Amino acid sequence: MAAISYPDNLTVSPLTVPPDTTITVPGSKSITNRSLILAALAEGRSTVRDALFSDDTAVMLDSLRRLGFEVTADETRDEIVIDGRGGAIPAAEAELFLGNSGTSIRFLTALAALGAGNYRLDGVERMRKRPQADLIDALAGLGVEVTCEGAPGYPPLRVHGTGGIDGGRVKVRADASSQFLSALLMIGPFARRGLELEVVGALRPHHVAITWRMMEMWGANVGRPSPDLFVIEPGRRYRAQPDWHVEPDASNASYMFAAAAVTGGRVTVPGLDESSLQGDVRFATEILPLTGCSVTVAETSGRRAIVVSGPAAGRLRGIDVDMSAISDTSLTLAAIAPFADSPTTIRGIAHTRLQECDRIAAACTELRRLGVTVDEFDDGLRIFPEQHISPATVQTYRDHRVAMGFALIGLRAPGVVIADPGCVAKTFPDYWERLMLLRERG
Repeated sequence: MAAISYPDNLTVSPLTVPPDTTITVPGSKSITNRSLILAALAEGRSTVRDALFSDDTAVMLDSLRRLGFEVTADETRDEIVIDGRGGAIPAAEAELFLGNSGTSIRFLTALAALGAGNYRLDGVERMRKRPQADLIDALAGLGVEVTCEGAPGYPPLRVHGTGGIDGGRVKVRADASSQFLSALLMIGPFARRGLELEVVGALRPHHVAITWRMMEMWGANVGRPSPDLFVIEPGRRYRAQPDWHVEPDASNASYMFAAAAVTGGRVTVPGLDESSLQGDVRFATEILPLTGCSVTVAETSGRRAIVVSGPAAGRLRGIDVDMSAISDTSLTLAAIAPFADSPTTIRGIAHTRLQECDRIAAACTELRRLGVTVDEFDDGLRIFPEQHISPATVQTYRDHRVAMGFALIGLRAPGVVIADPGCVAKTFPDYWERLMLLRERG
């Protein structure tokens, strides 16, 4: 990934006029990382186009190389070529460092279970506090030994592969993270007797739908005879994809849409519509209309695009909404909520306390730092309108979504400074440059 220089602190200046512009958004992290796993598992060469190049995808690419896969990445063309090995893991040993990428460590732990050898997975200090026990327990049910070097259920992890998995029926908890289920689903076609995954606990279906839809597009067959049971037939393996295109990241597009909402402007993001693989597109199509925004789908240069127009002067309506299915966009809504005409309540996001940081606590702390009244509860928060935002430096906790979300407040209120703006490199390295495009017209 090309290096970008970031200052220690970045001041966000308010927009002088509402934006009216088109902004392209880089490829989806979720789709890119799933594509890389599926390409490695397929037989033959796959080309992933419009891929995201960021910290999270960089650790995935590095790990696949360490596992012995042939990987060629061309960042100038947003293109990655992978020679898949049909379910085999070339290396018998590997040390994988995943930074703070929860998606990567969970997907690669499951992938390593197909190998014949020993594989160690670790990350930054925060990663060592992110639970993996539900995945470890499910793999144990499939006969795969995963040991923890430190606290039980947490990285560093060691996967002791014996050359594949037999399969059968296993229970997997998905309430802490649906990524555990996604990780197991993707290796399912290589279970010798097929795989039945019985989901225990609440499931956020939109997070898993992207996985099984992509699996089927790559040639596997995923059955769902009941809401809590997934069945994968043996023998239906992945086909290499010579021309696979990644959608723009809907989670990251949410900041551009919210910028239109909070300023009363209009922003168009090409490449997304209501048929997107990503559930987070619902932030634009379902959440923002409740706040008073106009949301339409248009054709732009031969591509479908979502167009969001904010209410006049950004006079938003307060809403009460369960964001469990699209929790990555909860901080986006939290950041624009102070500008609503009544309180905004965000529910169903207790699991975000276990992500890059405790996102509920972080949102409450930083909103209060800006002079906003907030009520915090176990699975969410209530944000009250505030006409006078206090100038302050927002702490970001090394969390890209805190930085990108709270920058939106600075588009309306002067004196907002973002500490450690470089944390956006996790999923959106040139976020600050693209945010500047809101100041352009046309």
